[in-house]
Amino acid sequence: MLMVVGAGSLASGHMLFAVYPEEVVEGSRIDLFITYGHDVGGDVVPDLAVARLIHPRGIDDLELWDEGRGLGGTVEIGDPGCYILDPQMETTLFDQAWFGLGGGSSLLPKSGRAIIPVGTGGDCGFASGDGLEIVPRVDMSGINRGDRFRAQALWNGAEVGGDFTGAVLKAPGDLLTVKHAHEYEVEGAASDGRIEFDLSKPGLWVVSFEATISESGTWTAEGDDPNGRYRKGDRLDYDRIAPSAYLTFWVGR
Repeated sequence: MLMVVGAGSLASGHMLFAVYPEEVVEGSRIDLFITYGHDVGGDVVPDLAVARLIHPRGIDDLELWDEGRGLGGTVEIGDPGCYILDPQMETTLFDQAWFGLGGGSSLLPKSGRAIIPVGTGGDCGFASGDGLEIVPRVDMSGINRGDRFRAQALWNGAEVGGDFTGAVLKAPGDLLTVKHAHEYEVEGAASDGRIEFDLSKPGLWVVSFEATISESGTWTAEGDDPNGRYRKGDRLDYDRIAPSAYLTFWVGR
């Protein structure tokens, strides 16, 4: 049985998915599928800058290949513990001047994590200290409806304020339908980055956090803009950084 986990820009309807079995046991091998979807435009192969697996014995790069409208791969599950799928999108830039508007330009890093507790689950509170991260502050193994979810948003390892949402993408037993995140179960602001709410439903949850960092600079484009506004290697000025991070996990009945 395959279930969908993922993350995406909830504000814009974009979502970064990883598909893998709902129940994962030690000593197994699982298939995964990663795609970048939109509620209108359909799924596309995601442009990933990083795709890695954080696991009890360390960190490994994921070997992925094109597979239709996404990327396929496999993961070896060894000892019990917390396995974290960590895809990071290629950073992009958005300039309001492209549409004749004021307000300046924003650098847009996007990262997502999907938590796979195996056995006791272990410590899922991994923080790299790099970029925007949502770090769980509760035991993620066996988390169920009605439990209190707590997490901390960090920017380069320090607490950061921003806005958060929580959405359910898939209900238990729902084999085919994946909901794009139009509707939220919870949303709010966290001036210190502390996210806390009760899990109202079972299913696949995606918690998003969006921040605005008052930091200007110059960015070297990592790839071509799909609309032709810049090319890989171009140096572009930005007025602020607007990162998005996503944390995905299953909630039991």
